[in-house]
Order: sequence, then C-alpha cells, then structure tokens
Amino acid sequence: MDTLDQPTEAHKKIYNPKSNRMIIINGPAYRKILCDGYMHWKEERLLIPPLHELPILRRYLSFISYRVWNIVSERSLLAVVNEKISLLQILLKANWHDFTLCQLLKLCWEREETKAWRNNVLMKFLHHPNLAPSKYSQVLYMMHSPRQMF
Repeated sequence: MDTLDQPTEAHKKIYNPKSNRMIIINGPAYRKILCDGYMHWKEERLLIPPLHELPILRRYLSFISYRVWNIVSERSLLAVVNEKISLLQILLKANWHDFTLCQLLKLCWEREETKAWRNNVLMKFLHHPNLAPSKYSQVLYMMHSPRQMF
C-alpha cells in the first residue's frame, strides 16, 4: 500500500552531476541524461557521467570521493558498474589523483579479486610482443612487492 509519506519508485530522486540538482528517477530529465550516455549505478544510487565529459566526471568524482572510498572498502576497486566498466577503469579514464588511486589500490591489494586482476595484468604484460620484460624489471618487482610501491 502506498502512503503519501513514502515515495514510490517513480518519485525517488538522485543527484544529477550535470545540472547540480536532484532529479526524479524515470522522469524526463533522468531519461534524457541516460540517452546522453550517463550510467545509473543502481546498487550505489549514483549517476556516472560519460567518460568523454572529463570536467564533469572529475568534479563529480571529487564531490563523491567519500562514496568512492566506501565502495572500495566495502566491495572492491574492481566493482563493476552495470556490468560494463569497473570503478578502477572510470578512475583511470578520469585521470584520478595518482596518490588517491595508489591509496585505494593499497586498501584492497591483498583481496583475492585484486590478486587475480594483477596477475592477469602481469601475464598480459609479460606476453606482450612489443615489450621487453628486462626493460621493465622494476615494474615487475613492484607488482610483486606492493609495500615498496607505497
């Protein structure tokens, strides 16, 4: 039973980083920004700007930085948004602050998901035909010794 005190699903609001206002989920403004390439990360109740709108994306990530830290600490830096792109990929595309990104990686470095990811990256790196692993021995050392990196 719907009461006037409890908003229905159609009347819940979410923050729109483009207009800096709250908008109604499934309303006309919401549908328009989804058509413009925004992603609604329903699990986290966030609208993620398109990766090509870097100024808006960077400003928004700064605005929600506390949420980013919570997501990484509770879930993972490799949490996937709508089965499309990971939080790490979004942060890298936005040229997120190097120090912050390193701290986020440090926070989840020993988790099984992160270990599998870094082993995958390392294997792709070692088997890339255009790279000479001897030139990158320091990088390889750092991937196996994260304490040295931080």
